[in-house]
Amino acid sequence: MDLEEAKEFRERCTQCDAVSWGLTDEGKYYCTSCHNVTERSREVISTEAIPNTKIQAINRGLKRKRKLEKGWDWYVCEGFQHILCQQAEALKTLGVGPELKNEVLHNFWKRYLQKSKQAYCKKPVYTNRRKAMVLEENPSQSDWDSAPELLSDFSGPTFVESGAESQPDDHIRKPFPISKASQSETVSVCSGSLDGVEYSLRKEKGVVKMTVPSTLAFCYLALLWQRETITLSDLLRFVEEDHIPYINAFQHFPEEMKLYGRDKGIFAVESWPNYEDIHKKMIEVATFLDLPRFPDITEDCYLHPNILCMKYLMEVNLPDEMHSFTCQVVKMAGIGEVDFLTFDPIAKMAKTVKYDVQAIAVIVIVLKLLFLLDDSLEWSLSTIAEKYNEENKEDKPWFDFRKWYQVMKKSFDDKKQKWEEARAK
Repeated sequence: MDLEEAKEFRERCTQCDAVSWGLTDEGKYYCTSCHNVTERSREVISTEAIPNTKIQAINRGLKRKRKLEKGWDWYVCEGFQHILCQQAEALKTLGVGPELKNEVLHNFWKRYLQKSKQAYCKKPVYTNRRKAMVLEENPSQSDWDSAPELLSDFSGPTFVESGAESQPDDHIRKPFPISKASQSETVSVCSGSLDGVEYSLRKEKGVVKMTVPSTLAFCYLALLWQRETITLSDLLRFVEEDHIPYINAFQHFPEEMKLYGRDKGIFAVESWPNYEDIHKKMIEVATFLDLPRFPDITEDCYLHPNILCMKYLMEVNLPDEMHSFTCQVVKMAGIGEVDFLTFDPIAKMAKTVKYDVQAIAVIVIVLKLLFLLDDSLEWSLSTIAEKYNEENKEDKPWFDFRKWYQVMKKSFDDKKQKWEEARAK
């Protein structure tokens, strides 16, 4: 505010009839006596009258307004990149190391863009409808260990925000060069993205089409590569608990990314992810990307059945002594071997172990070996255990299957009710 600059304004205040004016930060006149602000603003002839900070703020405001009205020029794959960034940040908040986002997931995504001919190739599908030729003769070995450039000059969040610059690559062109002429021709009234309509209709044999559930497949692949302490069921639970963006993840897009029409059919999800679907997509994505054999799942790895069995035994309040039996079952069945547990997408029959499901199955097998679970023997043994515990209160109690079942069933029913209520909301 500057009283000297307002002296030229000589009208009387409509509130107090005084002639004493100042200037607000927005350039409007206000009365210094009663603080009444008028709708009149000072006409700026010279920019010297306004500090540089004010000029910059006004310019930013004008540019932002114009950009919001038109929106950014963006492609569907950039929307999926934004969702992956959100999910990677959420996993980082949950305790996963930053290298999962900046290195593993980043390289998986770059590899997908190249294999699907959307970027990192001579003729991306967006700039030329003819088949694009991947630069490298063997795309499965393309600069796997390098730090590639990011998707495009899209100004939204990127996978690498730490300030480290990507290694330059003279062969990699900007994936989406858009001329002013092509913009007007490409933008469709049926979608906010440049290729929403085309993407929803595209069906190319041998190419894995990206969907919102596929983002979870990418995340789980990155978690598996890092051998993180998160199973697929954990990942889906975090999604349902809203720790990881999934349902309506597009609502977190920048304001400038206008989304409507066909875009909502691509990015809007109306149901929670299904375990089998995500597991199947994970194998499909890994095979499409020609990923090499994943790091070995050894006995000291969290995903090894011996470790997962101990974790689940503790979570469901079963005796610790059962762990020795689960270890024996794992050894006899050969499901604890490195080659069996390690995911190898380029094998003849690409498959991966459902680590969490396998561990639960081992526990059920041990329970069946011990109690038969024929709806008769377990109750008979429970009666014997109950009688023993009453007569020998000072000794270590025997495991009472009936008591355990009743406690766990009540806890399970309560959790299930809360879960259903949360889903209904």
